[in-house]
Amino acid sequence: MKILEYDERTSALKLYVENEDDLWLIHMIIAKGDRVVARTTRDVSMGNESRRVPMVIELEVEFTEFQPFTSRLRIHGIVRDAPEKYGIKGSHHTINLNLGDEIVIIKPSWPKAILERIKKHTEKNRKVMIVLADQDEFLVALPMEQGIKVLAERNLPGVSKEDGSFEDLASVVAKEIELYLSQYPVEAIIIAGPGPFKEILKGKLKTKSKIYLDSVSSASRSGLAEIMKRDIIDQVIRDYEISLATRELEKALGLLAQNSSLVIYGQEEVEKAASFGAVETLLVTDEMLSVQDEERRKKIEMIMEEVENKGGKVMIVPKDSPIFHQLQNLTGLLAILRFRIN
Repeated sequence: MKILEYDERTSALKLYVENEDDLWLIHMIIAKGDRVVARTTRDVSMGNESRRVPMVIELEVEFTEFQPFTSRLRIHGIVRDAPEKYGIKGSHHTINLNLGDEIVIIKPSWPKAILERIKKHTEKNRKVMIVLADQDEFLVALPMEQGIKVLAERNLPGVSKEDGSFEDLASVVAKEIELYLSQYPVEAIIIAGPGPFKEILKGKLKTKSKIYLDSVSSASRSGLAEIMKRDIIDQVIRDYEISLATRELEKALGLLAQNSSLVIYGQEEVEKAASFGAVETLLVTDEMLSVQDEERRKKIEMIMEEVENKGGKVMIVPKDSPIFHQLQNLTGLLAILRFRIN
């Protein structure tokens, strides 16, 4: 994502969409009642026929729809400004925001926490691909803010080391991985597996990305879960909150098991701790920021802003995260404290 322009006087922020994570973030920050300006198409009557016409409109947002790992965000609302000749002001419309599009978002005021989040997002430039492989199966995955995107997952024709087919099989797998690298350029690749096949694959892979090797029990989703908890993830995707949030929740669960007063959950308790500046880390599910519940959203955003203003760290946990349901069971709002408040 690129910030093209920010007018503090009019509270208008102009963004350029580069990837799916950008769409997910825009989905999260747009609230009901915000106004957006973007290019769209609309069926309009022209004489005796209807024609789909491109135009730029201003929409007052009612709600948004985003399907994880797609390249389109749907923004539903009411047209507040459009070319007069089409007579569509006041009507309902849906803007389909795609990769490569520009959008202007206008809020009554921009919370500092949201602006900081956008700024941090635009500064993220380190991406990693995870490849799990052995002679029987392989999996290719891309960690993203919205969760883990599995690009490929399938069984391979089993071969034995004795028949000399490891080299040929590794060449086939390497070519497929290179196709994904052309679609999803990354700075680092983690190749992991239970046996020696990963070393052979590394030698066959033609890429300028830095390659890391690691071992896991299997080249499957269970192996993916293992690698996401490793220190190697912190080395190559430290900017990706999905790994960090998992570690923070595990820390919180450990404190809860000890009946510690350094971890709390629930809106009332967390709000109180935030007011004292006691929150070290705040975990929030993305559902707590739902555009459909405007009152709750504003309250949660105020808590997030207070935490960050007082030196705390805020992590938003998306629905596709492996820890989402655990956090949801703990009210969707959990804080690890730097000092006790009771």
